[in-house]
Amino acid sequence: MTLEEPQPSSSSSSSSSSSRMDQSVPSSRTFRLGRVQPQAPGHRTIFCNDRLANLPVRLTGNSISTTKYNVFTFLPKGLFEQFRRVANIYFLTISVLSTTPISPVSPITNVLPLSLVLLLSLIKEAFEDWKRFQNDMAINNGTIDVLRDREWVSIPWKKLQVGDLVKVKQDEFFPADLLFLASTNVDGVCYIETANLDGETNLKIRKALEKTWDYFTPEKASEFKGEIQCEQPNNSLYTFTGNLIIQNQTLPVNPNQLLLRGCSLRNTEYIVGVVIFTGHETKVMMNSMNVPSKRSTLERKLDKLILTLFATLFVMCFIGAIGSAIFVNKKYFYLHLESSEEGSAQFDPRNRFLVFLLTMFTLLTLYSTIIPISLYVSIEMIKFIQSTQYINKDLHMYHYETNTPALARTSNLNEELGQVEYIFSDKTGTLTRNLMDFFKCSIGGEIYGNGVTEIEKGIAERSGIKIKENVSPNAVRERGFNFDDARLMRGAWRNEPNPDSCKEFFRCLAICHTVLPQGDESPEKICYQAASPDESALVIAAKNFGFFFYRRTPTMIYVRESHVEKIGKIQEVSYEILNVLEFNSTRKRQSVLCRYPNGRLVLYCKGADSVIYERLADGYNDIKKVTREYLEQFGSSGLRTLCLAYKELHPDVYESWNEKFIQAKSSLRDREKKLDEVAELIETDLILIGSTAIEDKLQDGVPACIDILQRAGIKIWVLTGDKIETAINIACACNLINNKMKQFIISSETDAIREVEDRGDQVEIARFIKEEVKKELKKCFEEAKSHFSSLSGPKLALVIDGKCLMYALDPSLRVMLLNLSLNCHTVVCCRVSPLQKAQVTRLVKKGAQKITLSIGDGANDVSMIQAAHVGVGISGLEGMQAVMASDFAIAQFRYLADLLLVHGRWSYLRICKVVTYFFYKNLTFTLTQFWFTFQTGFSGQRFYDDWFQSLYNVIFTALPVVIVGLFDKDVNASLSKKYPELYREGIRNVFFKWKIVAIWAFFSVYQSLIFFYFVSSSSLSAKNSAGKTFGLWDVSTMAFTCVVVTVNLRVLMISNSITRWHYISVGGSILAWFIFVLIDSVISTPYDRQENVYFVIYVLMNTLYFYLTLILVPAAALFGDFVYQGVQRWFFPYDYQIIQEMHKHENDDTGRAQLLETGDRLSPSEGRSYALSQLSRETTKHTGFTFDSPGYESFFAAQFGVHAPQRAWDVARRASMRSRPKIVQKK
Repeated sequence: MTLEEPQPSSSSSSSSSSSRMDQSVPSSRTFRLGRVQPQAPGHRTIFCNDRLANLPVRLTGNSISTTKYNVFTFLPKGLFEQFRRVANIYFLTISVLSTTPISPVSPITNVLPLSLVLLLSLIKEAFEDWKRFQNDMAINNGTIDVLRDREWVSIPWKKLQVGDLVKVKQDEFFPADLLFLASTNVDGVCYIETANLDGETNLKIRKALEKTWDYFTPEKASEFKGEIQCEQPNNSLYTFTGNLIIQNQTLPVNPNQLLLRGCSLRNTEYIVGVVIFTGHETKVMMNSMNVPSKRSTLERKLDKLILTLFATLFVMCFIGAIGSAIFVNKKYFYLHLESSEEGSAQFDPRNRFLVFLLTMFTLLTLYSTIIPISLYVSIEMIKFIQSTQYINKDLHMYHYETNTPALARTSNLNEELGQVEYIFSDKTGTLTRNLMDFFKCSIGGEIYGNGVTEIEKGIAERSGIKIKENVSPNAVRERGFNFDDARLMRGAWRNEPNPDSCKEFFRCLAICHTVLPQGDESPEKICYQAASPDESALVIAAKNFGFFFYRRTPTMIYVRESHVEKIGKIQEVSYEILNVLEFNSTRKRQSVLCRYPNGRLVLYCKGADSVIYERLADGYNDIKKVTREYLEQFGSSGLRTLCLAYKELHPDVYESWNEKFIQAKSSLRDREKKLDEVAELIETDLILIGSTAIEDKLQDGVPACIDILQRAGIKIWVLTGDKIETAINIACACNLINNKMKQFIISSETDAIREVEDRGDQVEIARFIKEEVKKELKKCFEEAKSHFSSLSGPKLALVIDGKCLMYALDPSLRVMLLNLSLNCHTVVCCRVSPLQKAQVTRLVKKGAQKITLSIGDGANDVSMIQAAHVGVGISGLEGMQAVMASDFAIAQFRYLADLLLVHGRWSYLRICKVVTYFFYKNLTFTLTQFWFTFQTGFSGQRFYDDWFQSLYNVIFTALPVVIVGLFDKDVNASLSKKYPELYREGIRNVFFKWKIVAIWAFFSVYQSLIFFYFVSSSSLSAKNSAGKTFGLWDVSTMAFTCVVVTVNLRVLMISNSITRWHYISVGGSILAWFIFVLIDSVISTPYDRQENVYFVIYVLMNTLYFYLTLILVPAAALFGDFVYQGVQRWFFPYDYQIIQEMHKHENDDTGRAQLLETGDRLSPSEGRSYALSQLSRETTKHTGFTFDSPGYESFFAAQFGVHAPQRAWDVARRASMRSRPKIVQKK
């Protein structure tokens, strides 16, 4: 290892983890690696085209692995994952205990169910990991051309090493992170597509260093010997600092020369590059971090229920152990309790404490079935099928235009979708389409553009005014350009009072950008590839104004200018691009320094108004004031605004500045920061040209969707980077804010704050704004409280900007902000940073303990999406970062209604039923054993055969509950959206409260008493065909049969809709029990306990007693539930039960007709899936009573805000005068 490269050798995984730590780490920082503590190197040195020189450093190979396990780690790691669950550790303990002499049951009782559950889970893990392994193999074995002995040789990707020279052909993917050396295109340019990285399909331009342009033939490339000093591997996709040392010359390298793994080459025959980072050290691999693991609220409550069952188990064992210690007595001499035989110490009356302890352990193994071992596996399976078969294949959430279905990226949070109370939404691309049209502008203090925006129409409608839009017959319409004003079109701008400003304005639009032209160089056929839709719209606007940008090279921009010299004359002008100061979220502006053909040097700048105004030259106050007014006018119309400015430069000033710029560009440390500082030096004393206003229309169905979600009890907050006026107007257009609402606006754009900011004392500014925010919050909160006290007070809306929010999120003001926000109908936060979006989300999630959902479409929404309970990404035009970080992905905001009100609500209802049913069936079964303990002197004698106990959960009662979790449906999808108020039951968590658990527990106790005492009492007088009375195993087999039949039939009673799958699963489970017991009873082996049940079932089935008990005991057990369900449905109905009664005569065929129009436009495979959905299915049947339920008046009264209490005595009156409508059934 050389001194320049103090890099520890490591495997791929440790190397990638260490390199993560190296990201922007100062060289003085140390990290632990075994016992030594080497310094984290500031940079790495790579020798190009020289494998031997790179060998001592032992850099990472290019093979990648995304699997969780390998052959050796699968079992230990897989089992560790499984035993992180408390229930599995418990069952392992019980299994160990059951092998000891104190266990009344054989080890098979507990080992078998645990083994089955673990086996299923490990098979699932292995299958998922095998898929990952196959994917890795396909990638690692892809081929690439590498330079070997003056010729290109094809080798697999995995054999690639750092420093190798590679050749990548058109449409191929880059196999590692490469430094771009040469290309077949002129001027060393290549075009890349980064869709795999960020989802953006527009092409990016990359330019090689001029010094390396010639190295594209194998002969020339083999002469290339250089040294690269660059940063350590890190996960920042958009930054890179390094230097290429070639022929004793140091050349700065930046992201423009970097080709990242995962991107593909376009419009270029081939390129030559040198490998910098390989395998797990490539930027894309270092970004492939897992989405934070989220657990649903219901799952966390389930843990509490399991702990309650543990407590119940302990109490049952404690009662039994106390009873046993009291029961053992010398008077029972005939039981030989004081025997000295092995194992008799458990009942020795001389040591009652030992009796107590040993009986505790005995009963622990006996009652172990109280904890449902198959619960987690069943729930995982149900959620997985719900995600893959229901959410992913729902045609109502399929977007035809972009061919995008909904996608559940995790199945952990399905039921969380049914309990969301707060939605945090981005604006651009989420509520709006992110399809930008150039709409209006102001130039030199004049406003241009006659159009009327959707938002202006909405505002006028709310005020009762009708606006007529006058569209001129000659108006130009094009995607990206929706501008109508004859004063600027076809050279008419020459006649305006400010033609020179117009010329500068149009040139700024045509030159200040990073857009790539594609296709024919004619205005009609050209296609622009832009980093954002805004940028594309501005270039299209320049084209329509007569300044047609048609070609670009790395150093030149070519513009076809019309009407400049005189109307009708067209001239081609080439502008030399000297420097591009790029846009980023902190700069909020972009500048281009260019040289005209006549040598004139100009800096053009465009950016946010707040940033540009700070950098304007003194004077020109009239145009500044007028333009600011226009900007506010544009903002209130819901338009996105930018300011345009320019500055002429003296060659000497430029040269001295450019030296500093090159120096900053060559810096290996803090390059971005230094470049920003250098940019600040030249972006001063700008002259304002004007402003642009771009319209971003609302997505289809957004206002209707928001209205439905609000009726469902969900509060929607908008978090956006836009100006306060734009945000308010978009909120109005979306029905989030209306004129009847009381609006609280907390803004930093006040005269008092501006005055303090003008003084420039940062400490004073911070103190003053904090005081102002505190004062405003107090005032608003007091006002809000006065509105709460009046019953008919207006709804409240809070609007706050990012600067004020920064101080409002301070720990001293946070509680006040939260209290005010939670009492507002709508909250709009504008000018907020990505970090603030996440902070607001966490404030409600942690502070208010409410279930939150964040929805966004861009990279700036990732932190907000990951902070919420549920993250939804919109697969839109801003790339795929939001989708990659999300839990669910949809194509349009309006699909949120289906995702929450249909899938979310159904999942919540189903999972609640599954969990409570599991709790019931296990408690019922264990309690029959508990009652038997009282009959056996608390000795721990088992009531059931070991095999019965083992298979109860995994075979005899496993399938019906899964069917409920998949097919139960209270009301169909269209009714779920027609009555969104039904969703409120999920927000209030109506179906998984302790009250519900207590009701199920009560029926468990009731049914277990019936099973045990009815069967055991009746069997005393019953006799078999030989005239003998029944023994223990006859009684227990009879009781177990009743338990299996009753518990399975109970599934049908709790189901809202019954399909053929319900009948098959329930009938199949009961049949499985009978088949098993008929076979089991005829098998006898000398070394197990089979002699207990040998021939028992045949003896029982020969008696009338068996058939009478089989009918009467389940009937008696279910009678209590039957009465309870009837009374509950009749007198205390849930909202969904009222809707069921209202629509009980309708067939469940709604929704199919609505899909017919979709069906016409589907591809063959989608058409097939749609055709399958048309096949006839079981008609939904509602179980329970079909009386006219009371309470529906109060249900609809509540919708209109009127409180109308239910009156139980109305029921009988309505039931007696009920007249059933005649329905003509369609055949």
